[in-house]
Amino acid sequence: MLKKEYLLDEETWKKLIELGTLQKYTIGDVIFLQDQPSLGLVCLKQGRIKTCIIFPNGNEKLLTILDAPCILGEIPIIDGGMNTCSSIALNPTVIVFIPREKAQEFISENLNLYVVIMRIMAKKMRWMHVQADAMLFCIPRRLAYLLLNYNDYGIFPNKDMDEKLIITHDDLASLLGTTRQLITKYLSEFSKLGLIEKGRGHITIKNYEGLKRISDSDVKNKTRNLPV
Repeated sequence: MLKKEYLLDEETWKKLIELGTLQKYTIGDVIFLQDQPSLGLVCLKQGRIKTCIIFPNGNEKLLTILDAPCILGEIPIIDGGMNTCSSIALNPTVIVFIPREKAQEFISENLNLYVVIMRIMAKKMRWMHVQADAMLFCIPRRLAYLLLNYNDYGIFPNKDMDEKLIITHDDLASLLGTTRQLITKYLSEFSKLGLIEKGRGHITIKNYEGLKRISDSDVKNKTRNLPV
C-alpha cells in the first residue's frame, strides 16, 4: 500500500482530476507505450495497472504494479521526453489524462503535488536499485525477499495486505528476471516447507520467519533446503 506521503490530499486530487479527460480500459488494454509521446500526466482513478519495458523480441520486464488511486507518467511531464515505459490495464480501469501543459502549470502552482511527484520518482529509483541488486542472488532468496517486501519491488495494492499478495506467476517471473516455470517450482517448494499457501492468483504467507531466513541467507547457505 502506498504510504500517505506518496498520495495527494483529497482537495488537490479533485482539482487535478478536473483538469483531465477520462478514459476507460479493459483487461489487457495498453494505456501508453514506451518511446512514444506522452499523453499527459496519468491519474489512476480506478483499477489496477502494470508498467513494464517491452523488448523488440516481445519479452517483457515488469517494473511496477499499481492500484488506484495513484499518479504515473510523471517523468515525461517533468523532462519533456518520451514515455520511459509502457502501461497495461490488469483489470477494468479508469484513467484521467491531464495534458502536459496543464499538468506542468498545475504542478508549478501546487507545492504539495510537486513534492509528491518528487517522492514518487525517488521511490521508483530505489526499487529499480533493489531489483538490480537482487540479480546477484539466487532465485529462492529473491523470491522470498519479494514476498516479504513487495513494496520494495514496486507492488502497491490499494489496501494493506500483510499476509496475502495478489499476483500471477508470470508477473513474479517478470519482476525477478526469470521464468514462470522456475517461479512455480520454488513456490511449490515454499509451500511444501509450510512457508506460504498458494491460491489462484494470490499467495498467503504462513511463516514469516522461515521466509526471512531464506531472504537473509548467505551465498553458502541460501539454497540449503531448496533445489538450485
